[in-house]
Amino acid sequence: MKKWQFMISVAVAMVAVLSLSVAAFAQGPQPGVGAPQGMGIGRGPGAGYGFRFGLNGGSLVDVTAEVTGVGVQDVAAELRAGKTFAEVATAHGKTAGDLVNAFLANRQAALKQSVADGRLTQAVADTMLSTMKANVEQHVNGTWQPRGMGYRFSAQ
Repeated sequence: MKKWQFMISVAVAMVAVLSLSVAAFAQGPQPGVGAPQGMGIGRGPGAGYGFRFGLNGGSLVDVTAEVTGVGVQDVAAELRAGKTFAEVATAHGKTAGDLVNAFLANRQAALKQSVADGRLTQAVADTMLSTMKANVEQHVNGTWQPRGMGYRFSAQ
């Protein structure tokens, strides 16, 4: 009887090992540790996270500072005082449209390259760009609320 118990235990262990190995091989080849994940658009740290605000061309605060010629800390101070990005731009002789266009420039170039490389279709790129444009227009005209892990600015 002990012989049968041993044989059944071995058979159960073999089935478990085989089922786990089949599941592991079914996943196919995986990218290397340093390979970008996701869409792979962008360069450097954060590549592959798509078109988050702050990556692939700078945050909206950075873009506003660049477009208006005002320092980043000064833009942040105006935003903390209750101004919108559009109001900051207008106060320094620019328009909300200037901010939107500058914000989207690098992202549009990355989308164009992704289409040329065959990673995206033109229809997908157009949809992504229109979504980005709608989102950034909302942020430009809305009240600024700092988010994230506290990089550079705090909510105080």
